[in-house]
Amino acid sequence: MLEVRGNNAIQDELSAVGQTPYDALVRQRLPFLLSMLDRNPYSPTYGCFDRGFWHYRTMIDYAAPVYQEAVLTLALVYLQQTPNNPYCGSEELHRGAVAAMRFWCGLQRRDGSFDEFYPGERSFVATAFTSYAVSETLRLLGESVDESTRSQIIEVLCRAALWLGRHRDIAVVNHTAGAIATLQNLLLLTGEKQFAVWREAKIADLLEHQHEEGWFYEYGGADLGYLSMSVDYLAKDYRHSRDERLGRALHKALGFMVHFMHPDGSYGGEYGSRNVKYLMPHGLEIMASESAAARYLLKRLYGVLERGEVVTPHLMDDRYTAFFLNKYTEAWAQYQPRDIEGDVAGLELQTRYFAGAGLLVYKSSSLHAVVGTSKHGVVKAFDVVAKKMLYGDAGYFAVFDNGAVATTQWLDRMAECHVLERPDGVDVRVQCQMATINFELPMVKYLIPFRLFLKTMGWWGSLMDRFGNAIKDRMITRNRAVPLHVERRIQLGEGGLEITDKLQLRGGARLRKLGRTSDAAALHVASSRYYQPCERQAEGGWRAAADCIEALNGGGTVAIATQVQLDGTQIEYAVDIAVGKEGMAA
Repeated sequence: MLEVRGNNAIQDELSAVGQTPYDALVRQRLPFLLSMLDRNPYSPTYGCFDRGFWHYRTMIDYAAPVYQEAVLTLALVYLQQTPNNPYCGSEELHRGAVAAMRFWCGLQRRDGSFDEFYPGERSFVATAFTSYAVSETLRLLGESVDESTRSQIIEVLCRAALWLGRHRDIAVVNHTAGAIATLQNLLLLTGEKQFAVWREAKIADLLEHQHEEGWFYEYGGADLGYLSMSVDYLAKDYRHSRDERLGRALHKALGFMVHFMHPDGSYGGEYGSRNVKYLMPHGLEIMASESAAARYLLKRLYGVLERGEVVTPHLMDDRYTAFFLNKYTEAWAQYQPRDIEGDVAGLELQTRYFAGAGLLVYKSSSLHAVVGTSKHGVVKAFDVVAKKMLYGDAGYFAVFDNGAVATTQWLDRMAECHVLERPDGVDVRVQCQMATINFELPMVKYLIPFRLFLKTMGWWGSLMDRFGNAIKDRMITRNRAVPLHVERRIQLGEGGLEITDKLQLRGGARLRKLGRTSDAAALHVASSRYYQPCERQAEGGWRAAADCIEALNGGGTVAIATQVQLDGTQIEYAVDIAVGKEGMAA
């Protein structure tokens, strides 16, 4: 085996292990990363992972720094001493990692920040996450990076840390978790106390935005995938600092997460505030030695990795492969054989309602269902015995004559709902108005003005901050109520579930289309809407017929009843268009 370069402490972290659940995934995806990398040392873009920029050349006019997060995967694979790793000690990977760090340095703005989606953006998340990947790469490679390059990278990292220290991002707390891990790495690399001061401020922000139920706020609510991201970054810090505050926060978060691992091995979804479906593994591997919840989550995750049935890096596009594969490669390096048999006693038979998050988890010996009351009754239901998704209901979507698109699947933690536990199940009632969602393609209309704005005003940091916040408000958080009202009742029991909806259009708007799908996501989230193969057989789609649309446009109330049984019976829909206005609450 080739000798691996780096300091002894790092080698202890990356000790030789046998076959792990991550081997095949990482090895199969690595050639894809190398195809994304400009590997020509004579090229001016040597070390760039943004293939659209350096190779296609006509697609975009700047290299996105987020692609450079792939550098950490190269370093980890280079160092990983496993018998089945042909890339261990590869000079090609080492050269590529050093070149990628150098290229990343050249993408920094004068104020220390990095962009994510457009030039001049000054993105908190891009600055935090790319700085973590580069700082961890530098930490791992140690003295094998020449002193001149190392000094240059540390200088750039220090400027990034200064910028992070002066800025906050608490709307999506996983960004703050990433900044904490970055600042911890800078403390390890330099010993400078100022990084500890900034880290303390970020920890205060993070703890202030953890709900007592265990989740961190993501655009005002709980999202399971992004919660696993926060856990991932906090655990990266915790393994070095052993900070008791972070330890308590991690255990609370893991205690919440464990309820949302589905029988088929999938995790999260449209009932969360940001709709994402992935589970980040590195933090779980770090916490497995002291958390039964982490071991439980890993046990379920290992079972589906080989089958490729859930959202992992093998399903990601170019942009997110670099980011996601890092976490799986770090998990590969962190992995230790351990007993991960289910030691969370009775967990699989617990029904819990998390009122703060607006999430109900119903569990019986045959049915596992999650209801997002904060998303007005989004439902995922699973057959426990067959370990498969049985039914998905992402809420109603409507298209009006004026082109507006609306949905019930908007986040509302104050939604009017009632959850009643019965001896034979649970009864959920929720009501709402639909709200508009933004499906516009702004670059189709505004490409030239947008580029002119960036060229002329992109230097103005405070203006770009306000501009970025306005874009997020327009594309993500802003919604407008429409006069289509919905009452939903969900009855969950041992044999299945029944959903009864009443809809009424009150006002001058006219419907053109109305329906439900099993997995559509309404909110714009960059890392969502990936196809998940384990859901391919789940039912849940329904589309209103012409007479239903006509009745609603005429001011009538329409009732839709849906029955889902576990005995193999086909899902049935019954539509009543003659309910009358008195059949629905005002």
